[in-house]
This record gives sequence, C-alpha cells and structure tokens, in this order.
Amino acid sequence: MSGLRDLRDDGDIFDAADDDAAEAANKAGSVADALAWECLRAALPAALRLRIRRGDPVAVIVQAPGAEWCGPLSRVLRRDSARILCVSRDGSSRREHDPAKGNDEVALGLAGGRPVIGVSQDPQSFLPSALLSAADMRISVAPPDANILRRLLRKHARGKASTEIPNGAELALTFSETVSAFRAGASARDVVANLHRAAESKKPNAGGVAADVPPLDCLPADLRRLAQDIASGVSDYRAGRIRWRDMPTTAVLLAGPPGAGKTTFASVLARALGAPLVVDSCGKMFARSGEAGHLGTIARAMQDCFDAARAAAAISGVSILSIDEFDAACPDRASMDRRGRDFWMPIVTLVLTLLENHEGVIIVAATNCGEAIDAAATRPGRLRRVDVGPPGAESLMRVLRWRLGGALSTVADVDLLATLRFAGPAATPAQAADWARDLLQAAREARHEPTLDDLLRIIAPPDDRTPTDRRVAAIHEAGHCVAYREAGMTIASASIIPRGASGGETRASGGRPMFPTRADLDAGVMILLAGRAAEEAILGAASTGAVADLAMATRALAEGHAAHGLGATLLHRSDAAASLAYDRELRDIVEADLSRLYAQSLALMRRRRGDVERIAEALLARRFLTGEDIAELVAASGARGRGRKTRGRDA
Repeated sequence: MSGLRDLRDDGDIFDAADDDAAEAANKAGSVADALAWECLRAALPAALRLRIRRGDPVAVIVQAPGAEWCGPLSRVLRRDSARILCVSRDGSSRREHDPAKGNDEVALGLAGGRPVIGVSQDPQSFLPSALLSAADMRISVAPPDANILRRLLRKHARGKASTEIPNGAELALTFSETVSAFRAGASARDVVANLHRAAESKKPNAGGVAADVPPLDCLPADLRRLAQDIASGVSDYRAGRIRWRDMPTTAVLLAGPPGAGKTTFASVLARALGAPLVVDSCGKMFARSGEAGHLGTIARAMQDCFDAARAAAAISGVSILSIDEFDAACPDRASMDRRGRDFWMPIVTLVLTLLENHEGVIIVAATNCGEAIDAAATRPGRLRRVDVGPPGAESLMRVLRWRLGGALSTVADVDLLATLRFAGPAATPAQAADWARDLLQAAREARHEPTLDDLLRIIAPPDDRTPTDRRVAAIHEAGHCVAYREAGMTIASASIIPRGASGGETRASGGRPMFPTRADLDAGVMILLAGRAAEEAILGAASTGAVADLAMATRALAEGHAAHGLGATLLHRSDAAASLAYDRELRDIVEADLSRLYAQSLALMRRRRGDVERIAEALLARRFLTGEDIAELVAASGARGRGRKTRGRDA
C-alpha cells in the first residue's frame, strides 16, 4: 500500500532516508518528484483522489502544462503501478503515441477494476481514443503557484526566503528550469533568486537584447504594415472585442533572402505589443538532439518551444514565438523519396498539429528557402506566407540612422539617400548594420567624426581593378541594360561596383510573365547572353566574365526543352539540367539554341553600339546608375541620332 499512501491529502511521496549522503544524492530527483506531485495534487479534486485511492475503475485525463511535464507526472502516478494504469504520451514517438494504439490495454484496465490515468500535454492528439471517450474526468495541471513553491522551499532549501515567493506560473519556466533552481545545499533565498534570474533571461528585454531592437518604422513597408495589422488585432483581442479565431493574422511565414529583417521582425513586434518573446531555431533544435538527430529529441524540442510560448501567453495574454530556419522543421514531403518521407513524416505532422492550436501565441516562422517548405504548412488556418524582399532606400536609411545613433545627424536625407543608392536595390538591413559598425569603428580609429565620404568608401570601396578590367565590366553591364530595354523590361539599376566574385550587376523588374512562352524564354536567354555579346561587339573579343550568365542560359534552355514542353517534345524530365550530362541529343539542341540566340544578341549589340558605349562610359564615371539615369542616356542618344539624320536630309 506504499503507493496508495502517496495519494493521501497530505501525503509525502518520499521514503525517509537516514543516510545523509543518500539523501543528498537523491536530492535532484526528490525535487522533481515533489514538484510533479504537488502540482498534480493541486489539480486533483478530493473526491477523485479518494476514488483513485480506493482503486475504483475510473478513467482520468490529465493535461500537462507541457511535454516536459509528462514524464515527471507519470513517474509519480506509476509508484502504484500494480493498481493504477498510467498512460503517458508526449508525442515523441510517432509509432507508439497514436490514438489508435493502446486501446486494448485501457479497456482491460477498466474492465479489470483499475484506475486508468492518461497524461499528455495534448491528450486529443496522443492518448488512446478509448481513454478519451471513456474519461470520467479531465483535469489540467498548472505550473506551481506560490504556495507550492513555498512547500518545496521548506523541504528542499535551507532557511527562509527573505523576499516574496513568486507565482511559478508568472515565471513561465519549464519543468527542468524550475527544478534546476533548487541547487544542492542552496538556501531558500538562493532558490528564489535562481527562479527570478531564469525567468528574466527568457524575457525579450533581458541581457541587453531590447537595446538592439529597432523601432517599428525601421521595418520595410510591407513588414511594417503586417506588424500594424497584427497589433490592431491583438489590441481588439485583449479588449475582448474579438475572439482569437477572429484575429486577421496569428501565424506568418516570412520568406526571403538572408539579412532582410525576417528574424528582427519578431523582436520588433514583441516590443510593439509589450509581449514576451520566445526565440528558437530549427538548427538549434537539431543541435540539441545530438549527432544522430534522434526523432524523439527533435520532436520534444519543437514541442517544448511551443509549450514555452503558451506558458508565456498564459501570463501576459499574448506571446510571440519566433522560429528561424523553419524549412528544416517542415520540409516539402512531395520532393522527398520514400526514405526521406518516412523519416520526416512524424516531425512534419507534429509541426502541422502545433500550428493549428496556438491560442494566445503569435507565430513568426522565417526561412531563406520558401519553396522548400511543405505546402500543408501554408494552407488557410496555418501560416500566412509573406515574401520579404529588399527594404528599399527609405527603410534602409531609417535602419542606418538608428544604428548610427547621432552620427551623420547633420547630413540631409536626400544626401544620405544618394549615397545609399551605391549599395544597389538588393541591399538589406543586415548590411546597413554592418556599414554602421564599420563606419563608427573607422571614425574612432581616425579620431574624427564620421562623414558621408567615409560611408561611401564602406558601401562602395575604391575599385582596385585595372582600367581594362573596369571597361570590360562596364561594357558587359551596358549590354545587359540594352537587352533589358529591348525586351520591354524596366531597369532598376546597373553597377560595376565589385561585390564578392561579381564584377558588376544589372537589375530589372517587370515584363516577366507568370507563364512564359517560347518567345519569352528566348528573350530571357538573349538578356543573359547580351553582356558577353557586348564585349565581343565593342571590344572585339569576349572575356571569361560571363560564366554565371552562360550557366543560367544553358539551364533555362534545358528546362524549356526537357521539362516545360517548349521544344520539339512534350516529355517531362524532373531534373532537366542534370540530363545534359548524359543526353547528347539534348546537349546538341541546347547548343544550337545558344548559338542562334547569341548571334541575335550580337547583332543587337552591334546595332545599338552607341547606346552600349554611352551607358558604359557613364558607368565608368559614376560606377552606379539608376534606371532613370539609363533611360535619360538612351533618350539623349536617340535625340542626337535623330538630329544627325535631320541635318543629313537638310544638306
């Protein structure tokens, strides 16, 4: 009857030990068991405790505060496993934690006169369906309140706490974080301090993080509108004007290139809402699972992440959960082979389940690879996908000014914007942060105030290439500009500022159809080949600087023929580019197209030689041109050409 003794109203689950050394060795486990039992006892009604103590065949569902609580709660209940059947499931095993499993055991337990108790943080998803339907009572275990912590301190800490004992629920700590506060030999005062310190470390303002969070107006326009929409909905929810399910946006997937501000968005939103922020990344979850990447550990880490956000929301009404590298947790199952699907299915299924039940938690998932995420994650009711692009010059300027503090405060916005344009339209907030850091460091080393010229040297360092190399780069980019205009596309910018392995770049927008035809494919390939063609037309020979252009042109044509049905065959091959390695006929077809379209690009460059040279000369002089600059150069060239024709006729 020792196990049933543990279920007395004032019961102590510990067996007294005379040996102090044994008691010290078991101290950590004792605190864990005591915490689980005290919280369980607080949730169990007296009448139910009596029925369990008598051994009545009662079916009980115990909802744990989080997955981490399931083990400790069930460990306490299983002390009398001869009489009580305890079923504990936290979702860590796809095979075993299935509602279809264990129903015979539940039925036999109840029919045999035993109490059957199911423990789970998500009973509906993981406990046997027979137990769910037979349940006589459902109870929810809450984190420890001040009274429970006080009892634990009396038994497992020295002395009395000199400060007020906190409410454990308000601390928003996990089970292990709470137990970890009870260090061996610690005083009650030390334990309370440990609890407060652990809670403080989880707040968004802890550790100086808040000082590094920019204000809302530093966000790009699309993200700023999204944050304002969420804030408006949260305001109505907090005021009781709408229910959670009526919120316009409660979960978003931010997809875009690195450094675009996706992760920062969650911190900015948390500060704007005055809500606690729980941050994790799928990379860290896998790291915590060890080298083997054990499925159960990964699932537990994901569940713990959501549990922490729910616990924080229980205190403040709303919390923000930021999950970075989301593509690692919910990869596209359609692109996997059978073995890959078998491995990922339980993780993806768990993630999809968690995305459907998160009242009080605003989810901000982020990825650099939006197309790699399972389509089910972005269906209505789960994540709303928001594509995040470059912020634009205005937002970039606000980020830079915020990062610089008072530096460059006397520089007019128009002058700062003129300097920032040298960064190109693809510049990101992360780059702006780097510029600010480098500018301030350079000013400290030079012992003078930062200047606009200093900033320009950081954004666009002096070009140390030879005059010949610079001219090749300028002619190459000018060729792309002319081809873009010929195709009816709007040029955003052209630059010969070296960035990494690239000697220059030209960016354009508009004119790309969603469903391109063969003519559209050919026009796109001509744009790619135009840089090389301009070199040959103007300089007499092509350089090796068109490697990336040739690769993209080859791939586009291979996919057009082998995947998109834009050639002589309708046969589809999933990896058309790889087919080039072994399909000689496809190689010959692609080579013929490349030669034909290159000849057309070469003819265009020769026909528009004046435009190419004029744009190239401007690039050599200024290094960066806007789309408006290029349009003016081409218009001036056309006007001069018409003037010469008119004078010729007059003569």
